[in-house]
Amino acid sequence: MAAGTGHYQLRPYDPTRESDRSSLDEICANVYGGRDYLPAMAASYAADPACSFLALTKNDNSSGSVSIEEGETLLAVANYKRLHAQNVGWIEAVRTHPRHRNQGLATALLRSVVDLSKEENDQRLHNYAQPTKIFTCTVQSNKGMIRALEKVGFVQRNTIPTLQLKVLKELPGWTPDCDKSPQPLLDALDLNRLVSPIARTIPSSSWFTISTEKQLLEWLERCEKGGGCSGYLPGLYEYIVPGPNRVDLKQSMEHGLVLAIDFRTQTDVSRWGGAGLAILAFTQDERISSLKSKWVCSIVAHSQLAFEAALWHAHSSGIARRMQSFQCGEANIDPLNTADELVAALPFCLVFDDAVPLTVGTLSHALPRVTDECVVFSYQHDRSKES
Repeated sequence: MAAGTGHYQLRPYDPTRESDRSSLDEICANVYGGRDYLPAMAASYAADPACSFLALTKNDNSSGSVSIEEGETLLAVANYKRLHAQNVGWIEAVRTHPRHRNQGLATALLRSVVDLSKEENDQRLHNYAQPTKIFTCTVQSNKGMIRALEKVGFVQRNTIPTLQLKVLKELPGWTPDCDKSPQPLLDALDLNRLVSPIARTIPSSSWFTISTEKQLLEWLERCEKGGGCSGYLPGLYEYIVPGPNRVDLKQSMEHGLVLAIDFRTQTDVSRWGGAGLAILAFTQDERISSLKSKWVCSIVAHSQLAFEAALWHAHSSGIARRMQSFQCGEANIDPLNTADELVAALPFCLVFDDAVPLTVGTLSHALPRVTDECVVFSYQHDRSKES
């Protein structure tokens, strides 16, 4: 069903139409240096009942009725993903056709998606319920997108510190076409020296294996209340929210790859001071094509010590074994099986909560983070209505 947006029309992207596919290819041709993930993901977005992958087109019909012709060109696209577990709507994959930029189309598309979310709220929410929290993200240098977001009523909320894929691709053995065995991340970057001796002392058995969505949400809430974390699991330019469309997260939990720790419960609490809590999660992101594996390591923490301990545990042989078990399709592994025999390292991209301090001289600061930061924006529901 199409929704009117002035002299434009908004309708679902149709992956079965050649004109839609070719238009999308044109839109994405120069995105990410010609390696945009969107053309490969478009059909799955369109088929996902939790998503609305929308296309903005020009409506040349003077009567205002919707007319979709075979040669119709898509002017802009965006995906709206419903993440019910945390009452979130996530806007992603916003793209504008190169020949139609600087015409306010991204603003029109964003406003339409926000209106769609509000309509759904009106249909399903009682007066006492909270409206869906609408998030999206972009890089700091994308000034045009930031202006469009601000016009619609979005404000900056957080950042997602992310390692540079460009640097990771240069590490020996980390690219798909390299026959060398990859070194673990901290070894390859020669940053082991920055992991404090205390952070190395936490035994693997101290980590709690999260096996359900409910447990993950409870730990995220505890991290938010206890240390000012975002309240969400950071992903690669997104928040990873449990639900039917996050099969990868469900599978990771089944393989013991989502863990948490409360350092306040450790035997020698005096050594850990205000380290607080941490969550460590490994998921696979199908958008990654430039590394030998698709793993993303997500860390939620609000102290440098907790962050170091989490990243150190991410390098353990027990975690590597679970990652390999996941890739081999083995299930029902023993989560306490953390023997120290040698296990081949697997490359991964690292993202973490921006509550982690970035103090000069610490591990988090020394990591090769992107300089063009991923900035998360949230929609302000109490903002006055746009004219």
